[in-house]
Amino acid sequence: MTYRQILLAAAVALGSLATAPLVLATPQEKLMALNGTKLTYVEEGTGTPVVFVHGAISDMRAWDPYRPEIASERRFIAYTQRYFGTAAWSDKAEHFSRETHIDDLIAFIEGLDAGPVHLVTWSYSGGIGTYASLRRPDLFRSIIHYEPSARALLSGLPGSSAARTEMFKNFGPAITAMKAGKAEDAALRFIEAVFKLPEGNAATEPEPWPSYWRANGRTIPPFLAMAPGGPISCDQLGAMTVPTLIVQGKNTYTRYSMMAERLANCQANALLITLSGANHDGPYRKPREFTTLIKNFLALVE
Repeated sequence: MTYRQILLAAAVALGSLATAPLVLATPQEKLMALNGTKLTYVEEGTGTPVVFVHGAISDMRAWDPYRPEIASERRFIAYTQRYFGTAAWSDKAEHFSRETHIDDLIAFIEGLDAGPVHLVTWSYSGGIGTYASLRRPDLFRSIIHYEPSARALLSGLPGSSAARTEMFKNFGPAITAMKAGKAEDAALRFIEAVFKLPEGNAATEPEPWPSYWRANGRTIPPFLAMAPGGPISCDQLGAMTVPTLIVQGKNTYTRYSMMAERLANCQANALLITLSGANHDGPYRKPREFTTLIKNFLALVE
């Protein structure tokens, strides 16, 4: 069976696994020293590592709903990328960049010393994971992206400018809050724009999510100020043989859909699946469905 046939089978297998919730004790946080810093992470379970990497305005806690199910079968690992989370910064975010986060992801996987890993990403971390896998494909057993965000994937695509306008027109309240120095408010306004929520509704979402978002508001200025990632060509992606599943929300912005489709069309052994009832908020809004998809895919590629 080819990897593409395996991926197609994954699409058919959606929903075939039991999704009864499991409850496990919260694992103790650990620290890994790498690249002149220490990253906080948690792990639970045994077997092949499944590394979860969060997106922007977030940290490793975004994956808490996934830990019990994944840890019941494999080694669940989630870490907080540099500058995100609640830890004090060792500098003034001078090293906040995609290159820093790419290098950290590679070093983190190497530091696990457990062979190639399964990688799960969401949004910003999808771009980080894509760049990292192009540089070090040997570190990855498989990859699951939820709406990977990398501007380079839009290069040369007709309609990309219009797609940018469609999404960014909703960012006005977030930009206003950021200019006023209200980082926590800006975080909530950005979440509302990206998740297509009415203004003011992010604060009313179930806790602890609003607290997570507010805590990461301080990352917004350096995040917006950093340089875009380098070019990514279809030729580069076509040389990738790592089995990859790319998921997009049915109701997502065109910009996110274009990036997901470009990656799926260019990367060898990749397939795009659409998650109903979701937009960019899929891993947050549909954790049970996304967990089932992850588990089915991992079972197939292994």
